[in-house]
Amino acid sequence: MSKASGEKASLLASHLIEEQLRVLPMSAAMILQPMHSDFERNAQENLLLRRKRTTLKTGSGGNIVMDYAEAGTELDFQGSIRALQDNPEQKLTYLRVVVSNALLAVGLFLREHQMASMRLPEIQFLGHVVDAIMNANIFDIREDYIPIATFDDLVIDKSLNGSPLFGDGKTQGFMEFGDAVALLQWLAQYLRGERNFVSGGDAG
Repeated sequence: MSKASGEKASLLASHLIEEQLRVLPMSAAMILQPMHSDFERNAQENLLLRRKRTTLKTGSGGNIVMDYAEAGTELDFQGSIRALQDNPEQKLTYLRVVVSNALLAVGLFLREHQMASMRLPEIQFLGHVVDAIMNANIFDIREDYIPIATFDDLVIDKSLNGSPLFGDGKTQGFMEFGDAVALLQWLAQYLRGERNFVSGGDAG
């Protein structure tokens, strides 16, 4: 992928964020209210498991051959729905993954296009959030880190080292899902209005 810069990168980033914000409510609704009819389940399964080809040759030496027409591409839809119904607390985990994926998509886009080094507190905030997501939802903050990453009243500092980004219903997290949505909305609005980026170097 060729790297964009300036106005193009800004508009692409805001478009990506706005798409994530459109999909998030639908994903959350599907998790919070699982489908019950067989027709809906079958339609979802067929859509998600549809493939361009049924035979895959892969592996470091091309020595793995998988015939999906015979073996089938399988995800346990029924088991997933039952697990969610039997253990409602898993909804938090499912939602965390969906929200984290949206934040990852945006954060990694900004890194790819050299926009993540901006010293804007909210951009730096997103950078640390992305690092925590990639570290199994746990912050890993250097002892000598000087706080510059903030969003609203949320401040990332070294006291967060080892603590969770999002809670699991038992342990409280640094952020709530609503904070993540608000951050994405703020970034979309900011990037939509921004035209030129000047790198501030590695802001930590």
